[in-house]
Amino acid sequence: MYFGGDVYSSVDAFATALGCTDGKVSFIGSDEAAKALDQEAIDLGEDFLTPGFVHAGLVVDGSAPTAADLHAQGFTHVHAIGTAEAVAQFAADAPDGLSIVDYPQLGTESGAAGRASIAAGDLLGLGELPALSLFVLVDSNEQLTGVLDALSADAAHAQRHGYRLRLDFAVSEAEVEHLGRSGIAVTLDPAQPQPLAQLLAAGAQVSFSHSDPSPWAAVRNAVVGDGGIGARAAFNAATRFAHRAAGNPEGGVLAPGADADIVRWKVERLVVQVADPRVAAWSTDPRSGTPGLPELSPDVALPTCVEL
Repeated sequence: MYFGGDVYSSVDAFATALGCTDGKVSFIGSDEAAKALDQEAIDLGEDFLTPGFVHAGLVVDGSAPTAADLHAQGFTHVHAIGTAEAVAQFAADAPDGLSIVDYPQLGTESGAAGRASIAAGDLLGLGELPALSLFVLVDSNEQLTGVLDALSADAAHAQRHGYRLRLDFAVSEAEVEHLGRSGIAVTLDPAQPQPLAQLLAAGAQVSFSHSDPSPWAAVRNAVVGDGGIGARAAFNAATRFAHRAAGNPEGGVLAPGADADIVRWKVERLVVQVADPRVAAWSTDPRSGTPGLPELSPDVALPTCVEL
């Protein structure tokens, strides 16, 4: 049991305490209730508890960060893409508390869970769509057009098997509506200029990959960069939307019964950010009823991971 901090939970926007039992969240609420339930509750000292972040599209190669480094930064899940050997080694090196969702390269030994990854050019050369949860690596808007056209021929198959797209480029506005209509989950890095607000408005399922060591950097880029979305939407893309893309719609939240993948952060202060650029503001007004998130202004230090 923890008390004396802030808990990011849609169950209780003002929660200051959290308890967990047998790997599941068992309590969200007030300090008084927490201490009444457990006299040995741990004082958070005003630290902030959130669900763990998800790196939703890590290409495992010689330049990728190690599993231990990602875990130390506050990631609790990684969707790993690469050869079967590379992904297996990455998973073997992962510390306790870091879950790996593997997408081994199609044509190498496929994962037992029926997942695989493939380059866009190779997908376009296939005679029929594989009956796997397929992660397609797309490198340009031109490739994206071809992939979406190919998948639209059997959109129900792609959606049923949980196809995903990793977009390693700045998405053009011409492709926004196409992505929204496709129903295919997309993973991208908001460090690149991305039309995030337009993608979300079009109904695209967006999750984040991360080029910066801190997962909060991606959230900040989505809020104050070219993405222009609210902090809550950006945080969801970095957590629960990534779980949903991998077929786990219940993941990435702190609520009774949810997996206790919890990260404790040292933060400057919590605020509620307005997405509309015409009235953009950081607010601490509790009457909003919206859980606060760390202030992500460029001149404010990013949160520091204390423990997982």
